Amino acid sequence: MTTMKKLGTHALSDLCLKTAYLLVNGGAETYRVEDTIERIGHSLGSDVRCYVTVTAIFIEINHQNYKFIKSRLGGTNLQMIDDINTMSRQLAEKTITGEEFTLHINHLYRNKRTTDFPFYIKAIGAGLVSMAPMLLYSMPLYYFIYCFFVGIVGYTISYYLSRLSMLPYADLFISGFVIALLAITLKDLGITTQYHTIIIGATMPLVPGVAITNAIRELVMRHAVSSMVKFLDSLLVASSIGFGIASALIIF
Repeated sequence: MTTMKKLGTHALSDLCLKTAYLLVNGGAETYRVEDTIERIGHSLGSDVRCYVTVTAIFIEINHQNYKFIKSRLGGTNLQMIDDINTMSRQLAEKTITGEEFTLHINHLYRNKRTTDFPFYIKAIGAGLVSMAPMLLYSMPLYYFIYCFFVGIVGYTISYYLSRLSMLPYADLFISGFVIALLAITLKDLGITTQYHTIIIGATMPLVPGVAITNAIRELVMRHAVSSMVKFLDSLLVASSIGFGIASALIIF
């Protein structure tokens, strides 16, 4: 196996920083990021220490080389996390070399994305998720259909506005507003009566369920700072959706 020692501690520290950055921005728990980076260092024959917060990542290589990089909350990208975890296991099992691992990480870091699904598949998935709450309310079949399309519209608005707007949480506010407006329109047209169930279902793809779960896991593992930051971000996401819905209900 070709080790990273030939590239020097600076190259190894850069590799570890990039890997940790991708994991943090993918929504991984901080304690898992630290453990993964330290295992990567061990696999490459170096003593690596890693400390991660939501806003910064610190790396120490062989007690002599120290580096840090700024990070930020980047939503959730489970595919990114899975790809990096898979490669780190392959590195530990020596089925890939250090150079191959570095090439993969540099590619992911350069593109800031991994294997992705086409938008239409994501939209259909959002529509299917929107239909699920109708099972709890035992609603007629046509409610499932309405939730499917309203959920797709809400997800589409959030998806594109998040790319176009630099204002955080604005896309969620507008999505919640449009979802509530569409549900109210269906009621006014006499198509539905329980429009609130459509609002509940259509907002499901926007709810930060994974982020809340990770925040709880962080708290259990005694990473209080990261846990509180993720809880706050999840609260702001939920509040933005709620304020958007409430605005539409008040206005219309």
